[in-house]
Amino acid sequence: MKEESLLIKAGRKFNDYKGSMNPPVYHSSTILFPTYRNYLDAANGESIYDVINDGVARDYSYSNVGTPTVHYLSNALAEVEGRGQALIYPSGLFALTFAILTFAKAGSHVLIQDNSYYRLKRFAESELLKRGVGVTFYDPTQDIASLIRSNTSLIMIETPGSVTFEISNIEHIVKVAKEHGIVTVCDNSWSTPLLFKPLDCGVDVALYAVTKYLAGHSDLLMGAIVAEGEIFKLLYEGYKNYGVTVQSHDCYLAHRGLRTLHARMKRHQSTAIRVARWLEKHSRVEKVLYPALPSHPQHKLWKNYFKGASGVFSIVLNKKYSCEELSRMVDHMKIFNIGASWGGCDSLILPMDRKSMSRSVMSLGYNGSFVRIFCGLEDPGDLISDLDAALARLPCLESQDDNVERETKRVTA
Repeated sequence: MKEESLLIKAGRKFNDYKGSMNPPVYHSSTILFPTYRNYLDAANGESIYDVINDGVARDYSYSNVGTPTVHYLSNALAEVEGRGQALIYPSGLFALTFAILTFAKAGSHVLIQDNSYYRLKRFAESELLKRGVGVTFYDPTQDIASLIRSNTSLIMIETPGSVTFEISNIEHIVKVAKEHGIVTVCDNSWSTPLLFKPLDCGVDVALYAVTKYLAGHSDLLMGAIVAEGEIFKLLYEGYKNYGVTVQSHDCYLAHRGLRTLHARMKRHQSTAIRVARWLEKHSRVEKVLYPALPSHPQHKLWKNYFKGASGVFSIVLNKKYSCEELSRMVDHMKIFNIGASWGGCDSLILPMDRKSMSRSVMSLGYNGSFVRIFCGLEDPGDLISDLDAALARLPCLESQDDNVERETKRVTA
């Protein structure tokens, strides 16, 4: 079955819905059983209720391990990934931090990309160190072999990186990890499983902020992981022991969003490429950081791993502008909204604090302000017009130079 068809059918059991096109939303805290033996079997992963497809012995004796609605979504995500089993979490950040806590214990050491999601870096710096876990932030474009320690238990990957959009050398990272028995986790939210499948490249855990493209409508918070074998079992044990729960209605919305993912991703990509190419030619833009462009320094590496690109990228402006100047640029835009997330229908724009930039990109010498852009599903021409007007609101460098020259002449006169 091709991906377009799979996304429509994944995780849905029409025979269970009494003729309904859509699965019901199960609002239930309790699972009922005909007999006590049925209950005991369910607790041991042998439930009479056929809602989990992955063949793993999962406890289905109580709804804190998932209602049927939750399991329909997890089944669908595993089907779209093409392998493994899935778990659903209350947010993408929760999935990230929970994955780290599963494989990093007191006395161990983890590697995290220095261009990762800034909230993940904040968690590592403020929480992991308190728990006795050593952390090294690494440049994903460089050889990491020398950073491995005897107690390194986990390598976190995010490709491309948040804001700065470097592409990780997955083959190298996985090779080093396998040689030392280290678990690898890849945040694949930018590309979704349609454009890149981490598990096919040897990564142990594929991780998604379902909030973004997978759900696709900016109306829920959710995360997910997909893994196999013993790695999945370890994650599932923690999932049960910590009582991780997700609301059924949110899972229904996310599952519904999957059905349009293929069409939405095609539109996001085509719009983003058109907008990015236009921005490359703009005098106020020093650099467009979008892996799909041939001008991206790792464009060839991106083509090795990815089937396409999503709608998120950054631009580096021609100088470092003040907060007031950037506000003048992005305030009152007609199409773009100011917001920190992405992956929904509406286009977003956000000037980025350079403090959250990766160390690796800073070494490239970009001095201008960073602005992250998400191209939604609006007309690309409207987006370009909106950006054109916004960039025109930035102070003109030429007029600034003229003012300085005139002031110099006045003083010397």
